[in-house]
Amino acid sequence: MRSFVKDIITQAAVIAGLDEACVMDKPNKETVMLPEKRIQLEYLSQSLERKFKRVARAASTQSPNTHRTIRARIYKTDLIVRAEVKSNDEAWLETFVNTFLVELPHKVATPENDLVIVEATRAVRGGFGKRTVEVFKKRSNALHITFKGMICKDREVPLITDVNIKDGTEYQESAG
Repeated sequence: MRSFVKDIITQAAVIAGLDEACVMDKPNKETVMLPEKRIQLEYLSQSLERKFKRVARAASTQSPNTHRTIRARIYKTDLIVRAEVKSNDEAWLETFVNTFLVELPHKVATPENDLVIVEATRAVRGGFGKRTVEVFKKRSNALHITFKGMICKDREVPLITDVNIKDGTEYQESAG
C-alpha cells in the first residue's frame, strides 16, 4: 500500500506545482543536496481490524452464465502518512499546502479495485518563530494524511440453474 500512497501524494503534488522528483521518503539526515522545496514522506502506524462485509457482486469473468463473483472485505486498514512540506518561502508554502490539500482525491481505487478514502487530519507548522536575525530559514508544514482502505477477497459462487419443485405429494394413476 505504501507505493500506492506515494503515487497518490505525488500526483496531487505535481498538480499543485511541485516537481515529481521532490516527493521523497524521509531521509535519515538532512543535507544541502536536497531540493529547497520538497515533500518528505514518513509512514506512521498502520492499523488492521478484522471486519467482514460483502461489498460487491458482479458477473464472473471465468464463466459468467453459471457463476457470480462475490467480493468481501476481510480487513479494514488505516495507514497514516506524515507528509512534511518544506520550503524557505513562506508565501509559496502557504499556497502550495492549500492547493495540495484541494488536489488530494477523497476516494480512489487501488489496482486491486478496492476503495480507499483519503483524509488529511492534522497540520503542524514548524520554524515560524519570530527571531531578530534568521540566517537559515527552515519552514515546514507537516500534514497527517490518513488512507482508509480494505483488504478484500473474491469468491466464485455457482448460480442456481435448475429448479425442480415438489409439493410433497406423490401422483398416482388410478386404474379404472
